[in-house]
Amino acid sequence: MGAGIGQRTERVIAAWQWLLHRLPVQAFRKRQARWLARRVPPGNKLRLSQRIIFILPTMRGVMFGFGAIIVMIIAVAERNLVALLLGTLFLSLFLLSLILCYRNLSGLLLSAADLQLFPPRQRVFKGDVADFRIALTAAGGRRSHQDLWLGFGDDSMMRLSIGAGASTTITLSTQAAQRGVLSAPRLMLRTQYPVGLWRAWSRPDLAMRVLVYPQPFTCTLPAIASRTVSRQPGEQQASCRSGMDDFLGLRSYQAGDSRRHIAWQAMAKGQGLRTKQFVSEGDQTISLRWSMFQGHDPETILAFLSYQVLHLSRRQHSIELRLPANVKVAAGQGEAHKHQLLQALALWEPPV
Repeated sequence: MGAGIGQRTERVIAAWQWLLHRLPVQAFRKRQARWLARRVPPGNKLRLSQRIIFILPTMRGVMFGFGAIIVMIIAVAERNLVALLLGTLFLSLFLLSLILCYRNLSGLLLSAADLQLFPPRQRVFKGDVADFRIALTAAGGRRSHQDLWLGFGDDSMMRLSIGAGASTTITLSTQAAQRGVLSAPRLMLRTQYPVGLWRAWSRPDLAMRVLVYPQPFTCTLPAIASRTVSRQPGEQQASCRSGMDDFLGLRSYQAGDSRRHIAWQAMAKGQGLRTKQFVSEGDQTISLRWSMFQGHDPETILAFLSYQVLHLSRRQHSIELRLPANVKVAAGQGEAHKHQLLQALALWEPPV
């Protein structure tokens, strides 16, 4: 008998799996995404209102409401005043929890905590975790929001509460699986306040983005990067320590320039923030080109170039970059130039 029950169970499971495979799940999800894009368009700031808050009874709520209706029917049929009052009380609690559940989300303000630019200011490498900061503000000075759950999906929900007139900022994370501009998934904000009879939710899209650099793959650095210029013993040692030889001139300050190179005297004379430029006898511009890694697929080449940019920038080399599709980054140095090179690698698209 046990074997027969087991076989029937397996047949039921197989039939259910067959039905799931036949259902147009992907088509339904695409239609739902298009509908959400029209109903809740992306924006850096969003206040929850009746149009974008959805609410349905939970299973507990369905059982509670169904029981209240049964009590009301029996009370009317039997003309029992006590049962009628009890059924009325149950229905009143059922409807009151509907209003309180909706009100717990209504008026809540969500906004991206960081200014969204293009290219995005936040940057990570492929394979790392991308963080997105979200600010939530209460609807007013007398309203609080309790028992809220916020996340990108059911496996990453965070519980929070917001006091009357208060605001809070939370950080949600997602995996950066592809290089380029990563857009944060739609948020899932839900609540079952106060007693779990109703579930209200919303799917805001705060248009948050992060720039994903190619993941660096270890490779051989250009020969010129490890070449040392012959000098007198004392001069060569001093040059290795300081990384500079002769004063070349002044240029405008760029983000990432060392404080030791800032021309404070020029600033005192009212010439603005300037940076001293030095040139070494052995310094040459290193040109990173696509042709250096012929035979590899494009993503691997980008990963190799990313590795070289990081290591050559750490050694303070002057670097230029040339990619197919007429992508070129002029030679330069410094932290800002390094990110300019990595940005070009992240946003590169193969020519059509």
